[in-house]
Amino acid sequence: MYGDEDKRTFEERRAEVVAIVRAASDFAGADYGLRGIFLAMSEAHDETAFDEAFGTMAASLSENTARYLQTA
Repeated sequence: MYGDEDKRTFEERRAEVVAIVRAASDFAGADYGLRGIFLAMSEAHDETAFDEAFGTMAASLSENTARYLQTA
């Protein structure tokens, strides 16, 4: 997800993305079903696990948004 030029630690980069996703999501409401994926992303111990969970989260959020827009 990040290029080699980013000198921050994995934990710093992960914290930034987790904060952005948390702010953009409603895990108490519409996005509640994605809580498990979010927790996996938040607790990822390495870049590979994080990238997998982030990809799943992004696809799921996109799918939920599309469904919402179709019903609105």
